[in-house]
Amino acid sequence: MRILVIDDDEFFVKLMSHALQKNGHVVEFSLDGLAGARHFEDKCFDAVICDLVMPEQDGIETIREIRLASPDVAIVAISGGAPSGEAVSFNRLSSAHWLGADVTLKKPFSMPALVSAVEEAVQKQWTKTAACFG
Repeated sequence: MRILVIDDDEFFVKLMSHALQKNGHVVEFSLDGLAGARHFEDKCFDAVICDLVMPEQDGIETIREIRLASPDVAIVAISGGAPSGEAVSFNRLSSAHWLGADVTLKKPFSMPALVSAVEEAVQKQWTKTAACFG
């Protein structure tokens, strides 16, 4: 599976990429939301992992753009909180869900939880597609 990771924390991106690659996935990444949305437009991905708090363009807007461009891509929204360090609010992750994320995941999370979240998001998209063909 081809996965795009969009997160402004380069160390965390490398950690996620390594875990996903160990599970047989091809991973590319972008370090901000605007670059991530452009990267998505240029290539074909099966899944996207997108942080919600990033420079240039936040994850909510990035997810919205990606979902409009590709209704069938699996999307996992991740967040650890606002830039000021305050806790993630339910509203932030809930908004990501309503705007197109299939699965939300609160940081910090384990790498097995990330892999499971991607698999769950892909399964949800597959189920939606299968229901259309009924």
